[in-house]
Amino acid sequence: MFLDGWLAITYFEPLGARRAFPCWDEPGYKATFKIRLSHKKGLTSISNMKFMNQINCPSNSDYVVDEFEESPPMSTYLLVYMVSDFVYTEADSENDQVKYRIICKKDLANKTEFAINLGPKALKYHEDYFDGKFPLHKQDMANIPDFPTDSMENWGLATFREGVLLIDLDVTKTVIVYDIARCITHELAHQWFGNLVTMKWWTSLWLNEGFAEYAGLRGVDFLFPESKYFQVQCVEFFLLALDFDSLQTADPLSVAIEKPDDIAPISLYPIMFTKGPILLHMMNTVLGEKTFKQGIRNYIRKYKFSNAEQDDLWSLLTEEAHRQGTLDKNLTVKQIMDTWTFQAGYPVLNVVRDYSAGTVILSQERYLSIKSNGTDNKTCWWIPINMTTSGDVNQTNATFWLNCENNNLTIPLANDNEWVIYNMQMTVLFRVFYDTRNWMGIICTLNDPTKYETIPTLNRVQLILDSLSFSQVGDMDYEITFQLLKYLKYEKDYTPWLAALTGWREIDYLLYRTPKHAVFQNNMRDMLSCMYSKFRNIDEKVNGYENINFKILVISRACEYQTKDCIQRVLDLFRKWMKSVDPDNNNIVPKDLKTIINCYAIQYGGADEWNFLWERFQRSNLTSEKNDMIYALGCSSIKALLLRYLNWSLDESIIPREYASAVLSPVMVNEAGFLVAKEFLYCKIADIYEYDQRQGNSLVEFVNNIASQMKTKEELKEFQSFIIKSSRYFKEPDLVINQITETINKNIEWTLKFYNKITNTV
Repeated sequence: MFLDGWLAITYFEPLGARRAFPCWDEPGYKATFKIRLSHKKGLTSISNMKFMNQINCPSNSDYVVDEFEESPPMSTYLLVYMVSDFVYTEADSENDQVKYRIICKKDLANKTEFAINLGPKALKYHEDYFDGKFPLHKQDMANIPDFPTDSMENWGLATFREGVLLIDLDVTKTVIVYDIARCITHELAHQWFGNLVTMKWWTSLWLNEGFAEYAGLRGVDFLFPESKYFQVQCVEFFLLALDFDSLQTADPLSVAIEKPDDIAPISLYPIMFTKGPILLHMMNTVLGEKTFKQGIRNYIRKYKFSNAEQDDLWSLLTEEAHRQGTLDKNLTVKQIMDTWTFQAGYPVLNVVRDYSAGTVILSQERYLSIKSNGTDNKTCWWIPINMTTSGDVNQTNATFWLNCENNNLTIPLANDNEWVIYNMQMTVLFRVFYDTRNWMGIICTLNDPTKYETIPTLNRVQLILDSLSFSQVGDMDYEITFQLLKYLKYEKDYTPWLAALTGWREIDYLLYRTPKHAVFQNNMRDMLSCMYSKFRNIDEKVNGYENINFKILVISRACEYQTKDCIQRVLDLFRKWMKSVDPDNNNIVPKDLKTIINCYAIQYGGADEWNFLWERFQRSNLTSEKNDMIYALGCSSIKALLLRYLNWSLDESIIPREYASAVLSPVMVNEAGFLVAKEFLYCKIADIYEYDQRQGNSLVEFVNNIASQMKTKEELKEFQSFIIKSSRYFKEPDLVINQITETINKNIEWTLKFYNKITNTV
């Protein structure tokens, strides 16, 4: 029982079924299940399959027994059953064979409109993509309070944490609406890829989740064709994957699972949900949409109601590619993909032109954000090579592969081309390092307002990302990078600005708590001023997913870099809301800007603003609103408030457990909050560990975020000592020490090399 009613719900992934009934609780074993549930009259039960019959319980007149259809062969972790007093909302569907319903608490039934309309359309999209009818008679979506993950793909009954399925379209931010659409399409993709065809063992979990995420992105893009959602998300995934996978301590996608305790941690790897979809997009691009889709259909058809592993998919993609002539007969998808899934990291493609000879030399090596001693010659990838030149900007087809056998290729390239650019449309996960003359040719084109758009948008994104990263590790002079970035005064697209501001943020964090931070912020204000002037009117509405993201990004950074006009506008609007007669029902803050306006009003305001927002948090009954507020309250610059707030996060009577984890993040990245968060960790680690239901995973995240802002040898020594003394709170303390050591050493190295140069260069 919970405060609003009655609910019992199972969650079996990965090893929960064995606690409910005797079974071979591994994905490779499938069986048919016939569920019978006994429950009190007045409640309702539901399971994977369609309800068949209800009888009175012979042993207790207050109870009834519900019986459900027998399931097709399925793995135990996908089984689910639920008893509740929830209500059911059914979609008006053209497909009478599949009943689609939303299940939720009665007081949330008026928030089902978006999910109930989207679900049948997403099902139809997946049926067309997989070329196969939905394999069950019904598909339910259940909204669960305090669920352990965002969502779970149980066959025929997907479950979602409150705030991830149901929304009020009048108040929910546009970005959240699209994220929920992706979550719904992701879980529905699993009904085929994961449920109908299931991995043999947890080693293939990356493929299970990676494909569902890829299909979810594609599905949202199809359902909302004007959004550019797929392109924007691919750039965000690229940013995350390039960052996560650049450390020596990074893990490969395909990880060996040897004991039960190994399973849960890999399901939390961020790389699984970012790098996985990028690699599948690479194969879709290389093989072609027609080949890739048919290969997926062949895979589903061959292994339905059974199990498979990644080699089975690679084999069928190879067969289809050879049949359609989209892959050389001497090459297999396995040869290519094994280098991307069994190895950690990603390559940098070195491009060195010999201008006198009219040639270019291509080679690869692993990219590392901290230079190792010597080159890593053992790691190499199959890289599809395509390129464009200043004379031919439309060449996008892959012309050949760079691999271990031909890792130092010399090919002809006419020397009358001003520049050459590789990895068209940024479809493959690698960086590209050019010789200085080629960089200067690119910079010349970018800084010409009549020519910069001849370089495709996604390649402008990669040029920004790569130049900033190469400067950060010392391979490229920051002066060249900032010459390139000057072109941004002409840039009108969101994703290049996202790339630039993400790269700048790393520098910003490294300059926190230093005398030169103010100088850097002043330079950033100047560079951002042209775009801020476009978006400075907070009340002016913009339309479209990409433009809304653009406005959020620009206003956020303008306030972060202390643009006086931005700060004043935010405070004026927030204080106007504070003075309204009924602030809980009359929130005048634009819904898409609530997070950033709340955050910067709290940062630049005082105790009155903080107390006002805390009261709004306590009074709100909307999960999305409460999430925004709980984050913003951590943006304060008042250290006493932050310390009290962190302590509250360990008291469930003050901050409900489902919101507690959101307290830490804004405090840790807050310049004023870093030292507060660090001392809180040092003093309260036992309490944090005890409160952490995920057995230390969020604690590791806390530690890594603290480490990311340390940049001296003294801080490294102090933090290593702390982790060693606190080793009992970490499942793998040696791994944690290696991770924080690598991160802090990277920051130390950057500070020694660039601290005295960076502010003079920008």
